[in-house]
Amino acid sequence: MATFECSFAGCNASYQRKEHLRRHELKHSQHQAFPCSNCDREFARSDTLRRHVWQHHKIKEPSARARQACEGCRATKSRCQGGLPCNECIRRSIECNFRDQNEEDKEASVPLDPTLLSEKRDHYIQLYFKKFHPRWPFVHRGSFDVHHETPLLVQSMVVLGMWTSDEETTRRAAVDIHNNLDLAICQQKEKWDASEAEEACSDCHWPLPTYQAILLHIIFSILHSNASTFDMDLRFTVPTPKLELLASLVRSCQRLGMFYYPNMLSRHREIGVSDFIWVSIEEIKRFNLALFKVCGKVTVIGARDNEEGVGTVSMFPAEELQFPMPTNCFLWHAVTQDQWVSSFEGTVVDLDDLSQDTWISNCAGLLNFMFGY
Repeated sequence: MATFECSFAGCNASYQRKEHLRRHELKHSQHQAFPCSNCDREFARSDTLRRHVWQHHKIKEPSARARQACEGCRATKSRCQGGLPCNECIRRSIECNFRDQNEEDKEASVPLDPTLLSEKRDHYIQLYFKKFHPRWPFVHRGSFDVHHETPLLVQSMVVLGMWTSDEETTRRAAVDIHNNLDLAICQQKEKWDASEAEEACSDCHWPLPTYQAILLHIIFSILHSNASTFDMDLRFTVPTPKLELLASLVRSCQRLGMFYYPNMLSRHREIGVSDFIWVSIEEIKRFNLALFKVCGKVTVIGARDNEEGVGTVSMFPAEELQFPMPTNCFLWHAVTQDQWVSSFEGTVVDLDDLSQDTWISNCAGLLNFMFGY
């Protein structure tokens, strides 16, 4: 089999696939790095740096940021002096957010609604984790930082937090924000939708925060539009636009190879620390299972040729769940540093076992039967 060798001097790396070589050579040519100011390590991604300083140095935020303007200063073309918050945002009494422009990051982004800033936003995020997260735990709470997550994910979580408040006026406001997010998701579809992209493959960028946000967006749509409407199999009927959004999300994940365990491992090896790799892979696993669960709960008119004209969505069969079950729930739910250390102590994180014996796809027949596929 032909091999593709790295063209950079002093590097002997070689790969059997050209796209793998291309991804490797990008590491030589990329000038952006995120150094830790507390040790000599560098990271290719800012979120990885944040996890590193939190887990190893007990510091919530890295002291060194990429040299760039914050979101507010960029929007007004003001000079940003750095810091979080920066002086300009303090003067204007607005929230200060940074976004890493040099990352290969195509997450859909929308500005935070001004009515959801600060205390109100944090209150609804807390409600999200208290009431919604225990049933759909696919956003990692321990590393979640409202100040640095993509706004689309933050607002999708806020909407669900508002909905769980059970206050009528708050719920109406949640629906209004949901409708605005719906427009933003559709307008930026070309940025996240890999379902029809010709060059989409497992080596492409995985916009997981955006996919998490879209899944939460779809779940909310089911909650507020089908409060008491079930079919005979106790499934929900999904409006056509949301069904198409769900189908695009599933196909995008398929095209990017997000359901295949070796792909999860290969793109997170650069992190280098087993607990960080575990968190990143666990988040993908849990997102995949939540997506499968949603697909198994919805019904679409005319999906099957029977006399009722009703059938399940079969766009996501269990055979595609080619990865092991999530592990160590205590570690996954750890929030504080002490909880993390206590949960991780004595835990063996084995990520190198590529044996297919434990893959969920081995139980595909049972899962498909349970969901009526």
